[in-house]
Amino acid sequence: MDQVKQQIKANTAILDPYAAMVPVFKDISAKLELNPGAILALIGSLGLLILLVMQGWTILLTTITVLYPAVLSIRAIESSDDSDDKVWLTYWMVFGVFNVLETFFGFIFWFIPYWSWLRLGLFVWLLLPQFNGAKVIYEKGIRPMLSSHKDTIDKWIAMTTSAANSAKESGMQAAREAASDPTLLAKGLSAAAQAQEQVKAATSQ
Repeated sequence: MDQVKQQIKANTAILDPYAAMVPVFKDISAKLELNPGAILALIGSLGLLILLVMQGWTILLTTITVLYPAVLSIRAIESSDDSDDKVWLTYWMVFGVFNVLETFFGFIFWFIPYWSWLRLGLFVWLLLPQFNGAKVIYEKGIRPMLSSHKDTIDKWIAMTTSAANSAKESGMQAAREAASDPTLLAKGLSAAAQAQEQVKAATSQ
């Protein structure tokens, strides 16, 4: 038993300074003849176990579809080879399209039997270089659709940009007009005073 405690202490000693800040951990560790870091590690492990039991599938999906590709994307950015950048840019493009579809049509997908497993298999197919599924979907589906609707997309972008610029100009013009009005501050103070009097009158009744 002493050898086990010594092994636990050696493995959790790095947590001792943090656990020592909590008096409860110190008291429990003294009663059990363990170091405070072991108590912190035990509580952290229990919390992680509960999280895995309750959200294990979500954590697995997030790890496979987001965290793992994110790590490889960072490696691709840092590398001198540009070809891997294109691979992961294609993946994130397909990932974004899929998330848009799930946002609007997710209720339809969940009627498909074993959809959660099929979804996991789909992303594994997208990720693995042996299949290069993201490239297949982009070249066979997304790129032809974008090419056939290129003019419509350009018009929509132009309309959106124009509307945003118009709203910006209108806001700036209104701000300039308000700033050039010397009575603006006085009007604001007067309105605030009137509102305050109304509140006092209402509360005094």
